[in-house]
Amino acid sequence: MDKNDLTLLCKVVDNFGDIGFVYRLARALVELRPELKLRLVVSDLPSFSALAPEIDSSKSVQSCFGWQIFDWNADEICAKAFAENPPSVILECFQCGRPGWLEHLLFDVGVPHIVQILNIDYLTAEDYADDFHCLKSATRSPRVKKSNFMPGFTKNTGGLVLDGAFVQSRIRGLEKRKNHSLQPENFTVLVFSYERDFTPLVRALSDFQNVSGKKICALVAAGKSHGPFMRAWKAEGMSFSVEELPFLPQEKWDALLCRCDLNFVRGEDSLSRACLSGVPFVWQAYPQEGDYHLVKLQALNDRLRAFLPEDTFATYNRFTRDYNTNAEDADTLLDLLNDIPLMQDGFSAFSQCLVENGNFAAHLLEWIDALKL
Repeated sequence: MDKNDLTLLCKVVDNFGDIGFVYRLARALVELRPELKLRLVVSDLPSFSALAPEIDSSKSVQSCFGWQIFDWNADEICAKAFAENPPSVILECFQCGRPGWLEHLLFDVGVPHIVQILNIDYLTAEDYADDFHCLKSATRSPRVKKSNFMPGFTKNTGGLVLDGAFVQSRIRGLEKRKNHSLQPENFTVLVFSYERDFTPLVRALSDFQNVSGKKICALVAAGKSHGPFMRAWKAEGMSFSVEELPFLPQEKWDALLCRCDLNFVRGEDSLSRACLSGVPFVWQAYPQEGDYHLVKLQALNDRLRAFLPEDTFATYNRFTRDYNTNAEDADTLLDLLNDIPLMQDGFSAFSQCLVENGNFAAHLLEWIDALKL
């Protein structure tokens, strides 16, 4: 069967991170191989439409960007379309499983050829990503093969997605920071987080403005952190400027993230962009039972350790752990802000290392080319 026929499955769980990755991956794949025939099956089309306004969230099936886009929940429409043209390669993103109509087609009815399912797993800096990458997994049919494909931070994983629009934003951001001496008085902070008490952050930014003489501007993203940040900023006297951002399409969000001086991000797609941007960042991991998110955070910090001066890393490591347990204070963050000049080269070098690991989309296509269908 045709290896250019790819089906991407996305069950939206965490607002925009899941579909953000899938949308980015789809763009990166067709940039490398324009002849690909993509079918995207998405459980939450309004979230997709927010990132890509060209998508009509009211349609159960549509063509957009040259791709076919299906509503995961439109059982009859999807079952008919996929029965007429059974999938060859399925990308099951973030262990999302398969909709019932597709499960029925693959296992109860059967397709006339071998189907390859690639489980695109969650991004992690933990060592197990190297071990699980390309590991085969069993299914209940000999005609349905499954493998794991891991994004990650080493050459032993699939790496990170390097879509063209982001790469250009990254280059422009790096050039801006090289010329930052032209506007030394400005310092821009992007705030995109889960709900929390932002009082320590607001106080630290205010103190940093007073101590450094820089003009602070906080860009506050739409979403869960917007309300809490604005309440803290108003309660603390509105001592620095704030710009409240509307919800931005993905490409504009990427460009913004790459030109800030410090990024506070959450979720996995924004984390991958923050890592690649070369901009110092603080990541808020999604809270998990037993504080397992702190394991994920520490694994990421350990990747960064080699790129930062020892004392600077100690400050960064301490603050990011405090930030992820809601234990941070303004003094610790002020120390971090004062260390930003010492961090910039390290974060740029870290991002370059990740770029040199290669494009996740290219590695994925190479793997698919080697599959037996």
